[in-house]
Amino acid sequence: MKYLFLLVFCILFAHNLNPQDEATSDWIAPSMNTGDLLLFKQALIPNQSIKLQVLDEFEVRLRTGSLSSGDRPALYILKRLVDEGVTERNQSGVSRNFPEVRRKAAFLLGYIGGTEARNILRGILFQDPEPMVIAEAVHALRRQPPPLTFEESAGIVEIFSKHILPRREANLAYATLLLLKENPPTFDSPFASELFSYVLRIPDLPFPSEVKILAREVIHQWIQPLGN
Repeated sequence: MKYLFLLVFCILFAHNLNPQDEATSDWIAPSMNTGDLLLFKQALIPNQSIKLQVLDEFEVRLRTGSLSSGDRPALYILKRLVDEGVTERNQSGVSRNFPEVRRKAAFLLGYIGGTEARNILRGILFQDPEPMVIAEAVHALRRQPPPLTFEESAGIVEIFSKHILPRREANLAYATLLLLKENPPTFDSPFASELFSYVLRIPDLPFPSEVKILAREVIHQWIQPLGN
């Protein structure tokens, strides 16, 4: 009975709202087929379980090869889920803070790839307050072609200055150091000196040993690039 109610609710919601009336930042909602429209309306419902079901559907599409970097309706829905409770304004008073939903959306974006997915991931570095969501976005960026963009380097600086160093976020530190190890900036690249100064501090701070070891590896790679 519960699921029947939810289905009816979604259908009525889909009938009463048009995605062309919705926009996030500079993203204008694309045309959607019936299946994507229903997923879009489910994604708007303030219920974590329903939102995770939407993400499960996208994961099935990804695994079966029916979800690609050119699937604008899917990317639009994923961006809505990433932004909800963070940049999207909530007028209803109903809680819309679902960090696990944002984390899984970031995970999927990393495997979808492409310019638009990467742009969404880049925004997470600056906007999301939850370290586990940022860490997932960092892992997702590791799957994108190098090198890091100017904005991504700026986002990593933001992560170090706002989360890793003041809050000792070990998991986020490890994810970010892995990204830097696999995408080592050159000394003349933007923000290189700031990043190097932040990483240099890690071994002397109360982080787990694996984080300190990884920081030393990144430092060594910077000092002796390519093993020279």
